[in-house]
Amino acid sequence: TMCKKKVVVNTRGSEGIGKALVDALLLLGAKVANCARNQDKLYDLQKLHSGKPLHTIVADVSNYNDCKNFIETTIHVFGGIDILINNAGISMRALLKDLDVEVIQKVMEVNFNGTLFCTKLALHSIMERKGIIVGVSSIAGYRGLPGRSGYSASKYAMHGFLEALRTEMIDSSVHVMWVCPGFTSS
Repeated sequence: TMCKKKVVVNTRGSEGIGKALVDALLLLGAKVANCARNQDKLYDLQKLHSGKPLHTIVADVSNYNDCKNFIETTIHVFGGIDILINNAGISMRALLKDLDVEVIQKVMEVNFNGTLFCTKLALHSIMERKGIIVGVSSIAGYRGLPGRSGYSASKYAMHGFLEALRTEMIDSSVHVMWVCPGFTSS
């Protein structure tokens, strides 16, 4: 299969879509690197996939140094990166008139900066391997949703960034894409 022996980096694979991706990728024979903020959930994931090529590390993608450590240790453990899945994200629900701007800043730091940091740090390796960069986004990146102004803004920013990068990479054999899944309970 396409994933056999590929090194796939996934952010926030401790629950929801991210965990489903880790489970499926390991089943397909990929080597998977995964980060999340919750040490206990990462430990449970390691236990669940004992003996499989799974590298986990505690990291907050809104922190550049955490991302640097995650990407560098992944390259050290697996030798490079073929696919980066920028899955980490947080949401918010409040009308702008009722919220503190720090809420939107935090959403932007995780959803946009996390994608920026991990993509920039992994780009050289992905270019060497003619790999794939994926952004897990939302319909909120195409339509501003009331009560989700910060979330929509972060997904619009992700789309613009990835679309620009896709054009920059057009002659490099690096594929850049974003996916917009429907509602998930996590």
